Amino acid sequence: MDQNTPFYCVKYQITTEAELRNNIMNGNIDNDIINHEQFEDMRDLLEEDFAELVRTYFTDSQLRISLLRAAQTTNDNANGFEAAHALKGASANLGATQLVALSDQLQEYCRERKINQQAKLIENIAAALQCAEQEINKRLSY
Repeated sequence: MDQNTPFYCVKYQITTEAELRNNIMNGNIDNDIINHEQFEDMRDLLEEDFAELVRTYFTDSQLRISLLRAAQTTNDNANGFEAAHALKGASANLGATQLVALSDQLQEYCRERKINQQAKLIENIAAALQCAEQEINKRLSY
């Protein structure tokens, strides 16, 4: 998937971030929106605090999308990198594999000082966040 490819909620079946990134680059996307094992491990670890983590994740992730859009508009690679990095880390905690891979891809473009060319990728990240929210809410029966 490149930055110009429209993003769709797709179910994947990939176990490592490297494997996911490789498959995205080759167009062989086949992984869950949310990694079941990572999600359940975090739910078990946090128990009653898990719902609060999820709410915070949704709120913070929307803020990060806004920061990414602003960074893209102003060609601010440093802040774009930081927002993508924070989104990637938070998404990894919940097993949101698509968001991890797409955020990682945006970080690479920021390293190359090309955030100003990444409007479509940022919209794909926003779409992936919506997919992750839907999947998480379904799992939690919100």
